[in-house]
Formats: sequence, C-alpha cells, structure tokens
Amino acid sequence: MRKEIGMDIASELVDYAGGLNFDGLPTEVIDSAKKVVLDTCGVMIAGSAAPGLETLIDIITDWGGKHESSILIYGDKVPLPHAVLANGTMARAHDFDEVHEKAMIHSAASIVPTCLAIAENDAVRINGKDFISALVSGMDIMARLGLSLERSPLVTGMFISSQIGVFGATVAAGKLLRLDRREMINALGIAYSQAAGTVQASVEGSVMVPIQIGLAARAGILSAILARRGIEGPQDVFQGKFGYFPVYHQNRYDPSIVLRNLGKHFEITNVSIKAFPCCLCSHAAISATLQLAKEERINPQEVDRIRVRVNQGCYNTVCYPLRSKRNPCSSQEGRFSLPYVVAVALVRGHVSLKDFTTEAIQDREVRSLANKITPIVDEAIEQRSGRIIGPAVVELTLKNGRTTSRRVDFMKGHPKNPMTMEDCEKKFRICLPFSARPLGKGKMSALIKAVRELDALNDVSRIKDCLR
Repeated sequence: MRKEIGMDIASELVDYAGGLNFDGLPTEVIDSAKKVVLDTCGVMIAGSAAPGLETLIDIITDWGGKHESSILIYGDKVPLPHAVLANGTMARAHDFDEVHEKAMIHSAASIVPTCLAIAENDAVRINGKDFISALVSGMDIMARLGLSLERSPLVTGMFISSQIGVFGATVAAGKLLRLDRREMINALGIAYSQAAGTVQASVEGSVMVPIQIGLAARAGILSAILARRGIEGPQDVFQGKFGYFPVYHQNRYDPSIVLRNLGKHFEITNVSIKAFPCCLCSHAAISATLQLAKEERINPQEVDRIRVRVNQGCYNTVCYPLRSKRNPCSSQEGRFSLPYVVAVALVRGHVSLKDFTTEAIQDREVRSLANKITPIVDEAIEQRSGRIIGPAVVELTLKNGRTTSRRVDFMKGHPKNPMTMEDCEKKFRICLPFSARPLGKGKMSALIKAVRELDALNDVSRIKDCLR
C-alpha cells in the first residue's frame, strides 16, 4: 500500500507550486522573469555553436522519434526530452547564463528550455502568465534547496545546478502539464532517481559542464511525463532515510530555509545576470582588473606580477591546480581559469565570447601575463563572504615597483548592481553573431518584443518560433 503524502517537505513544495498563480506575483518578480527569459534565449543562441553541441545534436537527430519539440536554432523536431537535452546544454555552453550567487546554482538553463519545449507542444497551449508562474516556481524551489545547504558546492564538489536542477525542471514541467498533487509528488520522486552532477567537470574544463544541465532538463520533463502516465516515485524525496539531503549532503541542511516565506518571497529577484561569459567566481576579479586598466591606463608589458585575493570556494573552482589554470588548453578550461580571464581583461580591455576561441586561448601575450598571476585565499574575505562568491581584490605590481589595487564586492549583474532590461537586450544582441545558423533581425526584434510582453501573450510558442 502506498504511504500517505505529507511526511516530507516535498509535500509543502508541491502545494506551493500548485497554488502559485500569476496574479500573486509582485511586479519586480515578473520583471525579473522577463529578463531571465531574454537572457537565456540569448545564451542559447550563442551556445548553439559551442564545442560538443554539433556532436550532441547529431546523436539526438540520429535517434529520431516523435516530432514534438524543436532543437533551437537547428530547427529539427524531436521528442520533448531530447529537445531539452540539446537546448539546456546550449543555454549553459558558454557559462554565460544567470546564476543565484548565494545558492550557487544555475537554474534558468534547465528551466527556461523545459518551459519552452512544453509550450511548443500542440496538445498544450501555454499563455505567458502560466509560463511565468511555472518559471518562477521552478527557480524559486531550486534556489531554496540550494540555500538550505550548510556547505558550499564549491567545497563539496556537488554540482547542485544539475542535482537540484532536476527538481526545478520537474516542478516547472509538471505545473505546465497540469499534474495533480499526487502526480507532482511522484514526479519529484522520479526526478530524485536521476539527480546527479559533479564540479569535477568544471575543474577540468570538460564539455560535460553544460551537458549536465541538459541532462537535468531532460530528467525534469521525463519525470513529469512518467508521473502523468501513472508511474509512481518515492514520496519522502528530500528527508526520507535515503532521501536527497541524507544521501547527498549527510543531513547538513536547514529545512526552515526551504520553507521560509514560501509564496511571499521569490528568489528569482536574487539572481545575477552575467556580464562576462565565464565562471562567476572570476567576475569580481575581472571587474576590478577592468577598473585598474581603465582608470590607471596600465600597460600589460609593464606588469611584474598580479595577486588576486579570493575566497576558498572560488580558489577551488577557478584557481586550482594553478599550473593548468595559468595555461588553459580549451575554451572550457579558459572559462574556469581566473588567471586567464584576468589576463584577458588587462590585455584586451574586455572579456567577451570571442576571447574563448581556440585561437584566442593560445594568445602569447595573454598566456605570458596569466603566468604572472597568483591567486590566494584571503582569510578576511573567506570569513566575511561565507556562501557568496565575491568580493575579490586585485593587487598589481609594475616593473618599476609601483603597486596599485582595486576591490570589487558586487560585479555588474549582481542583484545589488543589477542589469536593466535594456542591458539584457544589449547582451542578447551581442550573442547573435555566435549562432550556429544565421537568425534574421526581424525574428530577433520580434523575440525581444514577445519577451517584453510575455505576460500578455496568449501563446508562448511565439518565442520559440523566433528561435528556429
């Protein structure tokens, strides 16, 4: 006999998601959702030509199957789970997607493609208000689960963006597919069976960094579909004897954080929309370096050495092992190398998508400067920062002995230094030239307009029509 629902926080999360509707969302939450959607569409476009994507899409199209949802940019229609595997990977491919700094998760890359894929399904017409509600609930639950953890994933090595991503994508998919309470609980239980992910991929600069997100998105849709067809999953998903928190985190979490102000406060307003296409752990250092370069007109040839002070989590992710981080061999390794991106910022005066091509990675001037950069763990920053990624201090010494430094606490895109919708549109257009296939200016203008008017759309598939 099946046990009664209600013994696990999964029950309260499902009740929250099921009861959330657009009319209960504050204006700032709706505005944040629109920015997240446009930002994710842009990074998916840029990610469509990233290393490994063509191979992944070849595999998916070779599988064939029912024509349900589009692989964005490429246009091929494949089964729903296969489409989100490709599209979720695109969204994460350049590490240009949003991140919740304190929870240390990327959520939109798994949830936005999931919602778009379902919106394209002919059997279910999704309007903008329902789309926003599903997006907000999925991202909110992901952030709350991440915030509840006592230990940082940068320390434990758990890639919770994909581990927890399966739950967020499942909630968003289940909400759009109109699962009932029992079905949603089952869907989360099914999702738990597919929760996985490791930071080791980030440390090594592997293409599995973005693919892990694609797998999480696929698991979310698959879980919702299985539950809708009557497949049952475990009920004590998070707190059972062998639930997510005991097994993955040794019960080192605070359940009150998951449930606090549920339905009243929405974590989507606390995400950072990235200004640079690389790991957020380097963004404060990049910002400090760009300030130094601009304000003091630093000539890279005159630099003797640079020290960058960061916290332990950032050091583990983008500074270790130092020898390989100073000498990245691929675009993915470059994105997870603080010495490389700081050197790029000083030499080129920017850090952009074109700085991670195979040719750019091999630039001799940048590599020479990267080998003069020494990151260190600053105990004061470590004690003060706690779970957050910043701040960073860049200390530069010139060959003539002069020293100078800059500290950045809140990089551009942080909730305390946020991007406007206009900033997001500018970033979106920056992504367009990197598409695997040309996209017409008319379509892109129509997409921006559709996102701005998202809450008024009767059919969200209009957005996806612009992306294929």
